[in-house]
Amino acid sequence: MTTPELFVGITSWNSELFLPHCLEALQATTADLHTRVCVLDNGSTDRSVAIARQRGAEVVQRRCSQPEALNALLNRSRSPYTLLLHADVILLAPDWFELCRSRLGEGVALVSPQDIGCGPLTRPFGAGMPESSFLLMHTRRFLRCRRLHWRRKGRLPRPRYEIDFHGPHITHHLPRELQRQKLGWVPMDVYVSNRASEPLFTPASPPAVWSDELAYLRYGLGNFYGLDGTITHYHNWYDRIAAREKSESAPNPARKDFPVDFIRSYTNRLLEDYGAGRLELPTDLSTTRTPRAL
Repeated sequence: MTTPELFVGITSWNSELFLPHCLEALQATTADLHTRVCVLDNGSTDRSVAIARQRGAEVVQRRCSQPEALNALLNRSRSPYTLLLHADVILLAPDWFELCRSRLGEGVALVSPQDIGCGPLTRPFGAGMPESSFLLMHTRRFLRCRRLHWRRKGRLPRPRYEIDFHGPHITHHLPRELQRQKLGWVPMDVYVSNRASEPLFTPASPPAVWSDELAYLRYGLGNFYGLDGTITHYHNWYDRIAAREKSESAPNPARKDFPVDFIRSYTNRLLEDYGAGRLELPTDLSTTRTPRAL
């Protein structure tokens, strides 16, 4: 049996809304590529596991942190290229793999968006850092960044030979680790969704986290990403907050999040547009906007 050229590892938790689209888009855009797909499910209580199996993905059910999930998936890869993906990512360009792979030249181990997204680019702290929702790796080079780490499991620390996904925002240690191996990474462009002429959402009360601009963005906190002017994929952002609120018997009122109704509103709009074949791609592909925290 030949080794798949691409291994795709998808992290999932209560992802039944997006996982079907994530997997179907992956299958459609890699139809001519020998690909192995594995979904690591972190204790979902919805139909995520059944959806993954119905669409032919391997499924690993394991309660663990996101850093542990990413390392577990990466350890399963035997392919020259590995893509670690969030379940709320939809691949859009038929040639996304060829486009991204072309940037994995000598000395480059990773292609990933800059972590400045979330709606109108609200993460300035992520400038110059990769984002964990889409990590395309030259597997052999990237694995050179594995080191021995001591992680506490129960009462005693245990040694683990792994990638350091335990830094701020999961991936912000990666540039440093790559540099230690004399390797680099290529940041993808981040695009904001189109702005409507009238507000698409009005908060019922003053939200804990908010910007008036959010009300006008067609897909709210969702972002598009690309290279060389080609839009490769979409990431919804924050749909897990809505899933978490749905699964909690008593949501924590002190938690400072975006309004759940807002998240559901733009998520439903995105899924309706995508399902009807009328997804609005960004018309403004400039990359000069400065990220600004809310």
